[in-house]
Amino acid sequence: MKVLVFRSEDVPVITYWDARRILDALVRDRELKYVNVYGYEIRVSKHGLCINGEHISRDGARTFLERYVERESEETCKSLICVEDGELRRTIVSDGAFYKLCQVYEDWSPTLMINGIVMHTLLKDPLNYSRAKVAYVKKGYRVLDTCACLGYTAYCCIEKGARYVLSVEIDINVIRLAEINPVSRRVFSRSLVDLANDSILDVVCELRDMSFDYVLHDPPRLMSDTGDLYGRELYREFHRVLKRGGILFHYTGATGSKYRGLNIIKSVVRRLREVGFDVLRVIEGLGVYMVKR
Repeated sequence: MKVLVFRSEDVPVITYWDARRILDALVRDRELKYVNVYGYEIRVSKHGLCINGEHISRDGARTFLERYVERESEETCKSLICVEDGELRRTIVSDGAFYKLCQVYEDWSPTLMINGIVMHTLLKDPLNYSRAKVAYVKKGYRVLDTCACLGYTAYCCIEKGARYVLSVEIDINVIRLAEINPVSRRVFSRSLVDLANDSILDVVCELRDMSFDYVLHDPPRLMSDTGDLYGRELYREFHRVLKRGGILFHYTGATGSKYRGLNIIKSVVRRLREVGFDVLRVIEGLGVYMVKR
């Protein structure tokens, strides 16, 4: 298991709405001192932008922001801008797949899109959405977070008093964007959370029997290449690493609740019962809570 040291330095992040205000200041040729929602001081002057001590030329900033605002104005999920080495760039990664750190509303936490598929939801703040997945986490719990993504479920576990969270994320590109995301930095930079860049299928085999109080299993949608994340072998491992009476939350979601004629929730519950879990609660459109017998 490879545990990462999460990059701790702040990378200034500008939202789409920040960008519009900054561009307005550049176009109107006036100075503006503005602190964005993540607390970075931005000063617009006749020389350009100064963001957290980094300087970007006026012409370069205006050209970039004009193109950015035009491109993103019609998007539901608007990509963020990060500032690195004196340059503005969109928070996207193109590496075999297309990853985009983006935001639906100004007062919502950022979300992640991979190849156009939203990893959280478009219907509510992703951080609030994650809180429903940790309803049974209690103070002092040790939590296994199987598909960490941006770390929002880990954030919510710490918020509820968990004493340790092991987050597992297989995709290094997701981790790269999490390092930029201000909300992710709040959790992954903490000593209470370890982040492993590995497959949960491999990591869980290394964990001790009955070493966790809670498992958060938030797999990608069921497809031909993700079937092992919905399989009995993995479910048996979850049962093994949970303490007696421990809780498993298994995300199923609403979209794609039926796959090749199968009801996903029904089949997940059946397999979990077969390996030693009982149903605690089913939340339609979200997932199932199971308890270890």
